[in-house]
Amino acid sequence: MEKKSVKKEIGNLFSEFKDFAFKEATLGVAIGIMLGGAVKSVIDSLVNDILTPPIAKITSGIDFGDLYVVLGKGEYESLEAAREAGEVVITYGNFISAFISFLITASVLFFIVYQGNKLVKKNEKKVQRNTKVCPYCKSEIDKDASRCPFCTSVVK
Repeated sequence: MEKKSVKKEIGNLFSEFKDFAFKEATLGVAIGIMLGGAVKSVIDSLVNDILTPPIAKITSGIDFGDLYVVLGKGEYESLEAAREAGEVVITYGNFISAFISFLITASVLFFIVYQGNKLVKKNEKKVQRNTKVCPYCKSEIDKDASRCPFCTSVVK
């Protein structure tokens, strides 16, 4: 009898997992995450391959990755030499590069979201033109309706 109970519990657990895993919201989140990864690849390519090279040209090819400070008394010709000597090194140039990349990426994302919001608002205006508010129950109804489908009041 105990074996049937364990089998039944495993069956119930599997059934609950299946219900959870294949809910519309769960699948929506999974698709959203995958699309987010794809969009990230596109934006990274836009920033690294298209926007960053002209900025590097404007800044006369300055490589911020070569900017560093050695925390110690020694002076070194290069970052690699300081690291080989075992010195503690602050590579603030990498931070500057990352910050510039962040600003470019944030700007690109801002413009994408800005344009997306404009499209959404445009569609909302179209929807609003086809509806009106019932003066009695305040529900949104078709603009040509003569009766409210929610409260059945006669509307003009």
